[in-house]
Amino acid sequence: MSWAGFTRAVDRVTGLFGAVAEAALLVLLLLVGHEVFLRYVLDSPTQYSVELSEYLLVLITFFAAAHVLRADRHVRVLFAVARLPRRIADAAAVFSYGLVIAFCLVLVWYGGKTALTALAADARASSLLAVPLWIPYGFIPVGALALALQCAVQLGEAWRRWHEDGDRA
Repeated sequence: MSWAGFTRAVDRVTGLFGAVAEAALLVLLLLVGHEVFLRYVLDSPTQYSVELSEYLLVLITFFAAAHVLRADRHVRVLFAVARLPRRIADAAAVFSYGLVIAFCLVLVWYGGKTALTALAADARASSLLAVPLWIPYGFIPVGALALALQCAVQLGEAWRRWHEDGDRA
């Protein structure tokens, strides 16, 4: 697969994860609105709302991360980087994306181990819903993998800019 093909594939995966996170955010909005109505208007709170909201927050956090990176919307402190020469800033970007990829791979490894352990043990939440815990645990390594792939694309772009700037110097 060529670099352009890899980039397109990662963009499709990232877009899918972003759409899933957006849908989960909508479900969370409806779930919380439903709970507020039942709790404060009908005085009949549900047993499941808080638990499902927690799982949805984990999904949204980890599935949206790659999409946010692709859109260049992550929170960053740029006052120092903005003052660096472009070549050094690109080298810093290569380094930082490499660190993020390393961190994501740790999340994939340990999150995956945790999810697989929960699956093998048939671990369930100690609640009325008894949700199989491998599902919410699985959101972490899957989302971290998507973020690592998107970081690889960003790293490749920063690497290309860094070398193009070096060729011009």
